[in-house]
Amino acid sequence: MTTRSRAVASRTGARAPAEQGGSAGASFFRPTGTGPAGRRPSAAVAPVPPPRPRVPQGAQPQAQQAADQTDPSDRSGRAGQAGQPGQATTADWPVAQVAVDWRRPALLAGRRARTVAEVTDAACAPLDGLDRTSLGFTYWFEAPHEDACGPVSVRLRGRLQERDDDADTGRTSFDLVATVNQVVPGSGWQSITTRVADVASGRWEVTATPLTVGPAAADAAARPRLARGSASGRTGFAMAVDALAPGVWPGSWPALVGLGFLLGIVVQALLAPRLGLSWLPLTGATVVAGILGLLGAKAYFLLTHPAERRRSWRAPGMSVQGFVIVAITVLALATLVTGAPVGAVLDATAPGLFVGMAVGRLGCLFAGCCGGRPTASRWGMWSSDRQIGTRRIPVQLMESALAGVLAVLTAVTVVASPAAGTGLVLGAGFAAYLIGRQLLFPLRAAGRVTTYGRVTTLVVASVALLVALILIWSA
Repeated sequence: MTTRSRAVASRTGARAPAEQGGSAGASFFRPTGTGPAGRRPSAAVAPVPPPRPRVPQGAQPQAQQAADQTDPSDRSGRAGQAGQPGQATTADWPVAQVAVDWRRPALLAGRRARTVAEVTDAACAPLDGLDRTSLGFTYWFEAPHEDACGPVSVRLRGRLQERDDDADTGRTSFDLVATVNQVVPGSGWQSITTRVADVASGRWEVTATPLTVGPAAADAAARPRLARGSASGRTGFAMAVDALAPGVWPGSWPALVGLGFLLGIVVQALLAPRLGLSWLPLTGATVVAGILGLLGAKAYFLLTHPAERRRSWRAPGMSVQGFVIVAITVLALATLVTGAPVGAVLDATAPGLFVGMAVGRLGCLFAGCCGGRPTASRWGMWSSDRQIGTRRIPVQLMESALAGVLAVLTAVTVVASPAAGTGLVLGAGFAAYLIGRQLLFPLRAAGRVTTYGRVTTLVVASVALLVALILIWSA
């Protein structure tokens, strides 16, 4: 963290970082109202209702409809009520005054300075006027430096300032709660991104008010640094808003997956002559197999994620295992039709396949999918799953490194081993990849959906790898 000020705002006792480019004594918080320490008397402000007790498992933020559905500025009939001990009211939380000053994560390099609250900027001329708009909002806070803390909830209250279309019948205000169940102490700055659908298109003003770990909490170092924040911005096309979040780079996944596929074809074409194959027809068959493999990746994902079957096929999510199974099957069938040796085609494809995986898995990191579990380890990397941005185990990088190592090993085997051309190189490489992938699964934030699938895959892949290595060694 950069140099922080010791200024105290209201009665939170939270330490605040200095403004970027300013002095070390610049305050991050601004007291609101009047009264002692710049704070309005709490009896004049209504208490903020707590979030509903039922919260889903995992560290996923969930927008929960608050009991109060009135206009965000309407507080009539609630003045003079006392809040619960340890729970914040709207007056208890200071308002963010300047941009967040912090050690910028690598995935945010080159981006503009982040404030405690911001509306997702999805401005894109070709998307203007498209139906089904939504509003994205991101709230920033810092995890406690020590000890565990409970769930962090933030109340989001929005009001339409300027309507784009008078005929739009969407909501002109909303009042909901976003919650993060798991906040790892010492994991640094966190972001919660919430999307609000069915709202009128136009410019909105959104105010975020923390609900948990109020100023009455014990030690300042044992609670997250929270502050009220507000931001204004426009709605955007829903699919674009859903894909945007801090640390997520739009278009990175198709770009890197496509690059990995092209590099894999190049490697395949270079190795094909060593196994007596013509690279041109092999490349054509591989392109067709790759296209059908994308459909297999989607089908495999829906098969192993029953909850996603209720959603549209356009919902994000693919499985690399489904891609490999379908693509290799199609390539083998095409080889049988043309009369080429199947084993030689499969072994020539193996190194390129792992090169494509190594590059494509980087797209998952930049696109906010397949994220690792939150961690406070110095080896963690700040990244987002499109909802929660935090320091995570870089499981995407670990799987990319695994595929890169297998690409080198299979390429050396194809060049130097007498077993090249029998199909054993691809068999051993893919079995090793499955073993490594299953060992990395527990490090992911999303849990497995099957009970015995992981153990079964580990056992079958281990037996297949052992048999393939014995045959390659004895060749």
